[in-house]
Amino acid sequence: MNILTLIKRITTSGKEYPEQLMSTDTCKLYTCINPYSYHIVRKNPQLYSNFDSIFVDGISMCWWIRILWGRKIPRLSFDMSGIAIDLFKKLNCKNNNESIYFIGSNKQNIDATIKNINDEYPKINIQGYRNGYFKNETDRKTSLTNIIALNPNFVIVGMGSPLQEKFAVDLKALGYQGSVFTCGGFLHQTSSKIKYYPDWIDKLNLRAFYRLYKEKGLFKRLYNVLIEFPILFLYDTITTKISFR
Repeated sequence: MNILTLIKRITTSGKEYPEQLMSTDTCKLYTCINPYSYHIVRKNPQLYSNFDSIFVDGISMCWWIRILWGRKIPRLSFDMSGIAIDLFKKLNCKNNNESIYFIGSNKQNIDATIKNINDEYPKINIQGYRNGYFKNETDRKTSLTNIIALNPNFVIVGMGSPLQEKFAVDLKALGYQGSVFTCGGFLHQTSSKIKYYPDWIDKLNLRAFYRLYKEKGLFKRLYNVLIEFPILFLYDTITTKISFR
């Protein structure tokens, strides 16, 4: 997937949200990218080409796309300021019979996360959950087959990129028929409380800086967000536009 295809996929995904995303008629794969993960997308173009929708989790990346490509892109991520809250509200409705499965983070965090979700959305049918740390490849394959046997309508995968994307693609390849959302650090973040970002952080679009403050890997994230991403994105944009002249 080159940058032009990526921009087109992102643009279409934003326009289709949320109407086209909440249907489980056929298997659909959804993921989010941001300045931190852009270099991973570049290294795994074939992997990301399997996704039906790709969203931008990062207001600075939205700005870059608007400036360089003239596309107004909404910031959408699987968290309580974006996709997660819309999906949970849908599943929490009285007459909704759809189910959801969570996989990711470690056992302690995901246990706490599920409790927090249940407390806030008691009518959600959580069909199952487990941590995202596998003992070996056999354990990973067992997790895949267990999810397919349960057949939930939605699966939420939070293992970090590109592991979560590979898991989602493998689910579909093995015959899963529902919708899969990758969620990055959501299952870890929600273990402390249902809403990770303070309201003022959301309002001012300072989520990336809040994560830099709260989470490990400060200098690596700063390098990816402030140096590596702008250079790579600008290079990909310029070389692509020159090639079309």
